[in-house]
Amino acid sequence: MKKRISTFVWVCILGIVCIFSCMVIYRVEYPTITLRNVVKERLVSQAEGNSLLSHFTFRDPKSAGLSGAIRMPLYSKEAYDLSIEEDKEDFEVLRELDFSHGTNSLSKSTLCNALMFSLKHEIALSRFSYFEEPFAPYSGVQNELAILLTEYSFDEKKDVVDYLEILSLLPDYLEGLCQYEREKAEAGLFMSDASADVVIQTLDNFCALSDSENIYLKTFESRLKNLYENRKLTKKEYAYYLSENERLINTIVFPALQKTGDSLTLLKAGDKSTPKGLCNYPGGKEYYEIYVCSVLGEDLPIPALKNAFCRQLQADYIELNTLLQNHTDYFIAIMGREKEYDPLLSLSAEDCIPILQKQMGADFGSVSDKDYPYEIKSVDAVMESYTNPAYYFTPPVDDLKHNIIYINHAQTKEGLSLFTTLAHEGFPGHLYQAVTSGRSLSAIHLPSLSGVTYYGGFLEGYATYVEFLSYDYVKKVAAQLSLNDQSSLYYDYLMYQRRICLNLYSILDIMIHYEGATCNDIAPFLKRIGITDAEVLQSIYDYIATEPATYIKYYGGYLKILECKNLAKDVWGEHYNEAAFHDTLLKYGPVDFFSLKNAIKAEIP
Repeated sequence: MKKRISTFVWVCILGIVCIFSCMVIYRVEYPTITLRNVVKERLVSQAEGNSLLSHFTFRDPKSAGLSGAIRMPLYSKEAYDLSIEEDKEDFEVLRELDFSHGTNSLSKSTLCNALMFSLKHEIALSRFSYFEEPFAPYSGVQNELAILLTEYSFDEKKDVVDYLEILSLLPDYLEGLCQYEREKAEAGLFMSDASADVVIQTLDNFCALSDSENIYLKTFESRLKNLYENRKLTKKEYAYYLSENERLINTIVFPALQKTGDSLTLLKAGDKSTPKGLCNYPGGKEYYEIYVCSVLGEDLPIPALKNAFCRQLQADYIELNTLLQNHTDYFIAIMGREKEYDPLLSLSAEDCIPILQKQMGADFGSVSDKDYPYEIKSVDAVMESYTNPAYYFTPPVDDLKHNIIYINHAQTKEGLSLFTTLAHEGFPGHLYQAVTSGRSLSAIHLPSLSGVTYYGGFLEGYATYVEFLSYDYVKKVAAQLSLNDQSSLYYDYLMYQRRICLNLYSILDIMIHYEGATCNDIAPFLKRIGITDAEVLQSIYDYIATEPATYIKYYGGYLKILECKNLAKDVWGEHYNEAAFHDTLLKYGPVDFFSLKNAIKAEIP
C-alpha cells in the first residue's frame, strides 16, 4: 500500500514538473514563435497578392509557402481598409509579447518594436489615404514596371510562363490604380497638370519605342535565349514564347499603358497647374508630419528636424570656407582642370569594387567575393532617362547570393562619382548591409523585416553614411595612384559640396511641404550653391514637390546614423570601436532609429 502511494506521489510530482517545464518553455518560446509567424504571414500575404514582386522576394516561392497562383494587386477601397484592420490586429498581438526571457532577447525585442513602429505609422497614415501617389512622375509605377519587367529573371521554363501570365494581368492592375486616381480627383487631391503631363509623356514614350529600342522585346529575347542555350527550352518553345511575348506587349501591355495615359489626361484640371507642397491641401501638413517620421524612422517635430539640418548646414559651410581660404591658390589652379585632379578616372566599376572591399576592412571586417558575390550591370540606354544614377536590387530573402548593382552610365560619370556610388550601392553600402544583416538574423533564427516593411531612413541613411566614409578611402587610393596627396583637398571640397546639397534639399523639402514655400521662395537658397537658371530652379522645385521626404530619407537618415554613433561612444566608453559599432548597426537589419538606439544602450561590446 505504501509503495502504491509512493508511486502515485512521484507520478504527480513528475506531472507537475512537466507542466511547469511546459509553461516555462511556452513563456519563453511563444513570443518568438508569434513574432516569426506575424512576419512570415505578412511576407507571404504580400507576395501572394503580387506575383511580380514575389519573384524578386523569393528564389523558391513554393518552399516559402506560396500557392503558385499568378496574381497582380487590384486596388479597391474595401481591400485597403481591410489591410489596415489587419495592421491593427498585428500591432495588438505584437504589443502583448514579452521578450525578457530566453536567448537573443534584445534582438527579438528590437525587431518586434521596429515592426510595431512601422505598423503604427501605417495605421496613422491611413487617415490620409489619398495622399499617396502611385504615378509619382519620377519614381512611380510607370517607371517601376519597366524596371521589374525587364529584370525579371528566367531560371527555368516556369518563369517564362509566369512572366507572360503577369503581362496578361497588367491591364486590370493599371485600371485599379486609375480608379484610385479617380477617387483622388474626387477628393481634390489629383496631381498637378504638369506632373500628369510628365507621367503621360513617359507612358507614351514606352509605347512609341521601335522594335530595335523596345526594352520589353530586347531583354525578353536575351533572357529567353539564355534558357534555350542551356537546353531548358526546345527550339519550338523558344519560337513560341518569343512570339507570345511580342503579341502580349503589342496587344495587351502597350494598349493598357495608353489607356492609363488617357485616364490621367481626363483627370487633369486643365488649369496648367504646377506641383505644390502638401501643406497646400486640407490635412496635408499633418500627413507630412506623420509621413516624414515614418520614412525617417523616428518621431520628432518637423521644426526640430529643420533646426538640426540648419545647424549642420552652417557647420559644413564653415568647414568648406575654411578649406577654400587655407588653400586658395590650389583651388584657383584647378579651376577648369578638375579632371586632372581625379586619378580615379582610369578606374572602371570592376576596378573600384575590390578597392572598396580592401579599404573597408579596418572599419567593417574583411569581405570576399565568395561570401558577398555580386554582378555589375549597365542600365539599358532606353531606361537611362527613367532610372537613378545607380541602384541595387535587394536579394531574395531565401538567396542572399543573388546581388546585382546597376550603373546608369548617362548619370554616373567615371572617377570619384563612380567610386562613391559603388560605395553607396555596394561595399560597404546596400549590398554589404543586406547580406550581412540577413545572415546575422538567420544565424539566430530570426526573420529580417526588409521584406515586410520599408525603413527608408535606416537604409538610405546608412548608405549615405558609408558613401561619405568612402571619401576617406578614395583619398588613400588617389595618393597611391597619383603618388601625391594633393587630390585629397579636391575630394574634401567635393564631399562638403555633396553634404551641403543633400542637406539644403532636405531643408527645402520642409519649406515646400510644411511651410508652403514657392519656387521664388527657394531661389535665394539655391543661389548659395550656384543654381540660378530659372528652368533648373523649377525642375528642382517640381522634383521635391512631387517626391516628398526623398532627400530627408537620405540626409536625415545619415544624421540619425551619426546620432547613433555618438550614442554608442557615450554609452560604450572605452569599449567603443568602429567595427563594433558597425556590427551593432547591421546585426538587426533595417529598423527604426528609436529601436536601434535602445539596442545600443542595452548592448556593450
